[in-house]
Amino acid sequence: MRAPAVRNLVWLCALTGCGNDDYVIGRFVDEGCAARKDAIFCSGFEKPDLSEWDQPAVVNAAQISQTDRLEHSGRGALYASSTKAESAAVVSTEFPRLDAGELFLRVYVYVPSDVDTMTTNVLFLGDQPTPDPFKGVDFNFESGAPEIFVPENDPNRFTSTALVIPRDVWFCYQVRLAIDEEEGAVSIQVDGNVALDESGIDTLPPGGVHLLRAGVDWSSKQETPFAVYMDDLVLATSEIACD
Repeated sequence: MRAPAVRNLVWLCALTGCGNDDYVIGRFVDEGCAARKDAIFCSGFEKPDLSEWDQPAVVNAAQISQTDRLEHSGRGALYASSTKAESAAVVSTEFPRLDAGELFLRVYVYVPSDVDTMTTNVLFLGDQPTPDPFKGVDFNFESGAPEIFVPENDPNRFTSTALVIPRDVWFCYQVRLAIDEEEGAVSIQVDGNVALDESGIDTLPPGGVHLLRAGVDWSSKQETPFAVYMDDLVLATSEIACD
């Protein structure tokens, strides 16, 4: 039954000129990711169904979707929001387990100026996000400042005193994660400026590092609404520059 449909599509393209319009032919090629052959994972959030990710997870009062209302590049971006405390709306992906070495994450982020950021978690790298205490590294915004929370380390929370994130504009957010039980390290840059640089911490969960989550990973105790947009995310074992 598929053959006539295929012939009709070919005939329609010959008549109207489909060209390489990926929305017409249904492939949704992410041109930015196509050039990153060495990436562990890459997403420009071009697919409306977010099918390059695992099934989105939503907890309590939150939502997540692909949107074309606001994007850094391409046709779409990720939109996630929450309206109450203890809510989550995230996409996730599994990758081959790492017990040593370095991971680099680059993502463009947009946070509206009219939302609070009270210990709001937007990214996670690690083993398991539940049960509490989870196993891995949470990447938060604490009153606008980049922050990491590593529950199995002492101390377990590190908040930037160098800068706060910009609002109402796309900014480049870069992470370097060195994986080690005792000599691990995490650094964060915002638009090329060092926000956080911590070393000598435990960044190796018992199950290794194999999971990435993005969106509103947890709204913590924040009762007021929060929203975040993300685009052009790349995870790799070498540094990824801001475009």
